[in-house]
Amino acid sequence: MIGQFIKKQFLIMIRNKQELLLLLVMPFTLISILGFALTSVMDSKKMDIQAKVAIVEHGNEQEDFEKFANDVKNVQMPDEEKEFLLKQVEKMMPISILKQEILGSKGLEPYIQMAEFQPSELEEIRENDKYTVIVEVPEHFSYTLLNHLIFGEKTKPKLSIYVNEGKEITAQFVQELITEFQEQYSLISKLDQAGLNESLELPVAKVKGEMETVTKREPINSFTYYTVGISVMFVLYLASYISSHALQEKQSNAFHRLLLANVPKNLYMAAIFITSLIIAFFQLSLLYALAAVFYSVKWPDLVSFIIVTLALCVAVGGIGTFLTSLSYRINSDNVSIFFSSGVVSILAFLGGSYFPVSQMSEFMHKLGDMTPNGAGMTAYLKILQGYDLSQFIWTVIYLCLFGFVMFVLSLLVFPKRGEMA
Repeated sequence: MIGQFIKKQFLIMIRNKQELLLLLVMPFTLISILGFALTSVMDSKKMDIQAKVAIVEHGNEQEDFEKFANDVKNVQMPDEEKEFLLKQVEKMMPISILKQEILGSKGLEPYIQMAEFQPSELEEIRENDKYTVIVEVPEHFSYTLLNHLIFGEKTKPKLSIYVNEGKEITAQFVQELITEFQEQYSLISKLDQAGLNESLELPVAKVKGEMETVTKREPINSFTYYTVGISVMFVLYLASYISSHALQEKQSNAFHRLLLANVPKNLYMAAIFITSLIIAFFQLSLLYALAAVFYSVKWPDLVSFIIVTLALCVAVGGIGTFLTSLSYRINSDNVSIFFSSGVVSILAFLGGSYFPVSQMSEFMHKLGDMTPNGAGMTAYLKILQGYDLSQFIWTVIYLCLFGFVMFVLSLLVFPKRGEMA
């Protein structure tokens, strides 16, 4: 019986192919950007880059979203799916991501100064020599891009990029970031149309770097470090994705039919836990397989890699079931939204996804290892440095215990029949 429930949960969770593709593809954007941009920082070398970027928008992205939302209302699909689609689209507005998470990210703050201008000021700033790159966003760019990605419209929007030829090095740096961002967004569309079995051609920045390790083991280059850091961060987003879909099952009354069939809640939650584990394992395995091809991330001990990956997936499964229980109890996906929009970023910072927190203090190092992503990252890096499994087996045990404790808590938090709204 549990097998049928797992099959049902698996089919429900993979129904939204677009979001799954986003979880698989977007890590490559961050890996490439951070691996390229912060190579010199990890090498403890001065990165002499001071770029000034001007952004000129001819339209309004919020209005583009509202226009897209109106179009979605006319699409023939259940209201729950429309609502979920719009919530996800609101998180992936391209220009907002470009400004806030790429050009305006804290990691690049010392190197990039971004300013926004009105279209009427475009000619004036083009003649101003102090700007390294000018990004011109055409009208209805986000609306056209969303229609292309989600509904398969043939029209593809394009950004106009003006480069200051007198500042070649900094201009190339910024242009690489923006080009990488555009290509990864386009890749989502290609994957959606061609399927995951098609070959991928990801651009790889050919910049090498090393991270000096305390134990003098094999050094970790920047691309390897951020492949691990970003992968353990993005697998946490999967827990939020899982709980959101589980709540949809309740809102569509599918769960109530299970109650009428006297299905034990333990069986239902176990199905969510195991399905979460499977999808998380697939996500990490695919990400690291592609990283091996495009970023040359090689695992010296494949058995240890599989064990650590399974342990991390157990932790993610526990988080997913716990978020599901909380969402069922309050009958809202606000818990999942809060987790994905805030908690994941905090855990990523503490766990060292952005930079090695162990360099800050011993306390931060221990605190980071208490997070599931931080523990997983520590174990992964030790494998890459040539450690034996016995030297980080307690990290594996901790991840498994964390996942099972979260699963038990989810059973305690899950509302009883009389409390179900």
